[in-house]
This record gives sequence, C-alpha cells and structure tokens, in this order.
Amino acid sequence: MSANLKRGCGILLIASVVLLSILALLPDADVDHDAGYTSSELSIRETVDGSVTSTSYVNPGGVITDAIDMGYATVCRMRDDNGRVVEERYLDANGDPVARYGDYYGLSYEYDETGTVITYLDTEGNPVKRSDGYATIVRTQVDGRAYDDFYYDLNGQQVQCAGGYYGLHREFNTEGQNISLTFLDKSGHAVCISSDCAGVTYQRDENGTVVGEQYADADGNPARSSLGQYGELYQHNEQGYISQITYLDLDGNPAPTNAGYTILKRTYHRDGTADTDMYFDANGNPKALSKGQYGIKRSGDVNLLLDKNGNIMLCVDNLLNGFPCMVVVIGCVVCLLMIVLPKSLSVVLTTVYIAFILYETLMFRESGDARTNLILFSYAGKFLKEQSVRVGVINNIWLFIPLGTGLYRWFQKRWVLLIPFVMSVAIETTQYITGLGIAEFDDVFGNTMGGWIGVLVAYIIMMWHSETVSRPRRHSIL
Repeated sequence: MSANLKRGCGILLIASVVLLSILALLPDADVDHDAGYTSSELSIRETVDGSVTSTSYVNPGGVITDAIDMGYATVCRMRDDNGRVVEERYLDANGDPVARYGDYYGLSYEYDETGTVITYLDTEGNPVKRSDGYATIVRTQVDGRAYDDFYYDLNGQQVQCAGGYYGLHREFNTEGQNISLTFLDKSGHAVCISSDCAGVTYQRDENGTVVGEQYADADGNPARSSLGQYGELYQHNEQGYISQITYLDLDGNPAPTNAGYTILKRTYHRDGTADTDMYFDANGNPKALSKGQYGIKRSGDVNLLLDKNGNIMLCVDNLLNGFPCMVVVIGCVVCLLMIVLPKSLSVVLTTVYIAFILYETLMFRESGDARTNLILFSYAGKFLKEQSVRVGVINNIWLFIPLGTGLYRWFQKRWVLLIPFVMSVAIETTQYITGLGIAEFDDVFGNTMGGWIGVLVAYIIMMWHSETVSRPRRHSIL
C-alpha cells in the first residue's frame, strides 16, 4: 500500500469516527413540556358509534385538543356484547395514532373467569414489547381488584421486567385501597428486585392518598433499599404529584441516604414530567453532594447540576451534558496535544488524563450495593431511539480515545493495546466491589474500543510525521 493510500485511509477513518460520533450525539427533537392544555383544563366529549366509544378532550373553543399530561386527545374503546372493553387506541388531535408514554399505541383485553390478559399494541394493532421488557400482562382479579400480575414476551414466555421481577402481588384494605406490593419470581414467590427490596407497604391518609411507604425483604422483614433508606414519606403539590420525599431509617426517622441528603424537593412541568430536584438535610438546609451540586435540572434526556440557588453550575459535567458534542471536540483537542507536544509534556498530559478517567469513573460517586449488568450490547434496542443511551455509549468510547493516543505516543509498542482493556476491567471490578456505579460489560467494550481507536490515531499521525521528516527535500537551483 502506497504512503498516499495509507494517508487517505487514515484520514477517512479518523473523519468517520468523529462524524459518526457527532451524528450519534445529536439531540432528539425538543419537547416543550409546558406548552398546551392539561386534562384538568379541558372538557370531555363522548361519542358512541356502535360498539366503539370515543372520549375526547375539548378546549374552550370546542376543538378536540391534546392533553399534554395524558399524551393523547382521544381514546377509542371497543366493547364486547357484555359491555367490557376489549380494545382501546390513542389518537392525537388530528386523529392519528399516538404512542402513549412513547411506548405503545393501544391495549387489548381478553377475559376469563379469574382474570384478564392485557396486551400492548403498535400502530397496526399488533402486540408490541414495551421498554420495560414485556408485551403482555396476565392479571388475576377478584371482585374487580387486580391481585396478581405476571409478565410475558411476544412469544408468550414469562419474562423478567426491567426492575428484576416476573410478576407482582397486591393486597387491599377494607376500603379497597392497595396497601402493599410484593415482587414475584417465575414461580410466584417473593423476590428481591434491583432496588434491593421484595415488597412495599403503603401508608395512606384519610383521603386515600399514599403519604409514605416502607420496604421489606422476601421474608417480610424491614429491608434497606437502593439509596440506603428503609422507607419514605411524601408531600404532594396541588396537582397531586409528589413534591417532597423524606427518607427514613429502620425506626422510621428521617435519615441521610447513601448520597448524603435526607429530603428531596421536586418541581414539575405542566405535563407532569419532573423538572428539578433539590437536596436538603433533615433540618431543611441545602445539601451539597459529591460534585458540589445541590440539585439537578432535567434538560431533555440529560441532567444538569444546580447550585444552592437552583442555578445551573459552571462545571465540566454540565458542559459535557448540556453540549454532548463537546465530548468529541475536547477529545480531538486532547489527542492533538498528546501528539504535537514534546514527548515529556505528552507523558505528563497522559498521566493527568489517567487521573481524570479515575475521577470520572470512581471518585466522588455515591457508594451503594454491588450492581452488575453482564449483558453485552444491552443498549442495542434503544441506541437509535434514545439520545441518553447514545450519549452514554459514545462517552464511554471517547473517554478512552485520548488515553490510547497518549499511551502509544509514550511507549510506541503494540502491547499498549492491552492497557485500555486491563484498565477498564479494573475500573468495573472496583465499581462492583465498592458499589461505585454499575459494573457493565458494555463499558469494558466501549472503553477498550476507544483505547484502540486512540492507539490507531496516534500510529497513523506519527507514521505521517515520520514519512514527512524522512522524505528528501527538493532543492531548486536559481
């Protein structure tokens, strides 16, 4: 292969990595969570056409309108001869199918003597798998109350939900209010889920509103959940959303979570999606967490760190989270510096960058119970659909690209290809042992790929430089 061809292939490879990364990091379409009408601001119009009943939200001008907190304008329900709903579909204000919660377009119901089979539907009315991992719920009912749910995939096989359970069991009080949930395994036995509890008991006020909950293990004993709390107390705003959470210890007293705060106060957009969280101690004083943040603001699919006054902080995390493409820009700049700086300075920069990687992956994270995700490419089904997933994948790759570049500039040996892999495995193992984050095969794969790309980038650029220096100079005779 000629030098020019090698040079061209190298440029194409580097440009492709940069371009694909930027394209993957482009944000999803912005959603204005405060524009429009809520269901409480609209009236209801109902029409009946044979066995189909259409219930629509209507604005003051009499026009069918999307209810932003419901996610649709009209729900069409088809009933059987006994008056039971056998299918319902969601439509927007134009009468087109709309995905509720971005997940499914309708539901179908089948009944027998003991319960109901609920299936989630796509735009064509075919069964569809939800983001939680299941397509169908088989529900056991007694006197109209749903006691047991079990989850199934598109092939009719029992499937584990995203939370780590195959079903759940409910208990009710004499007023018919749900007072507890128990998470179940395939056989219907209590099982601890990803939040480290097997059951939840609800506390309700005189109006039936849930104002607190306590956690239990598979034997019914008090259990410590993922944040370190044994229970929670709630306050609600005028719209009925939880506006304050107080975390409790084993004795039911307010106590700090693993992250350091005792009280969380939350605000919401008009459509009901969460806007900001602010952290406080048991006395109601603002509480700073690991990176100096006193709260977070949700901006699209990313979280921005807030200061004590609720303003967005000026920090690296917010720069990278608010402008995901900056990961690529900064990565390219660091790689370039590692190549063009004198070797001694490049070694210093590489050492500093290794410390930065350890900071981002291990330091100043809240510790918790060991958690793992040992499924490789677990993000595959969501990569094209969710920006937050793409950002996580690309960040894992670009975090190690400058590392690979610096290592090759430092040693200029093929064995440096092993270092990104070994370092990533060490980080994930530490995360597993200490509970500092989630130990994932996906992270090892992304980090290693990034390191190898960085090595290749350094090799190509240094090869060009070597060829340029060694190329004979042409002299002209005047």
